[in-house]
Amino acid sequence: MKLLYRATLPALVVLVLLAASGDTAFGQLLYTSGQNVVPVFEGWERQPDGSFNMLFGYFNRNREEIVDIPIGTDNKIEPGPADRGQPTHFYPSRNRYWFRVAVPADFGSKELVWTLTVRGKTERPGLVTVVSAPVHTWPPVPTSSLRATHRREAT
Repeated sequence: MKLLYRATLPALVVLVLLAASGDTAFGQLLYTSGQNVVPVFEGWERQPDGSFNMLFGYFNRNREEIVDIPIGTDNKIEPGPADRGQPTHFYPSRNRYWFRVAVPADFGSKELVWTLTVRGKTERPGLVTVVSAPVHTWPPVPTSSLRATHRREAT
């Protein structure tokens, strides 16, 4: 019994100290302001006419600061016009399925790139094509919901 007590007590003390130390115990620092915003490709929807909607969200790494990035060189989608309906007002934290960009049925493996530049740091999501979109979704989500899973077939 003494051996169990001697082994358990130090482990318990270490666990309590880690829990008390807060966010840094897990290697993640949280900032209230001063961080960048990262665009995120969420997936795509096939439309009845064969065209697609590319779905995007973003991650504002600030816990409190709302970041404003006007449409232009610091907030653009290419190819095509810079303004494709993307946000200019970025709320804190992760914001999924924020907007759609329509692309034609023959879009195939062409790239669609949303670029955000905040405080001199430029961010882009990975390669965004219909071919590279995730294939599986669970749980199924109604097509009318913009905040859905990665790939959806319109009905």
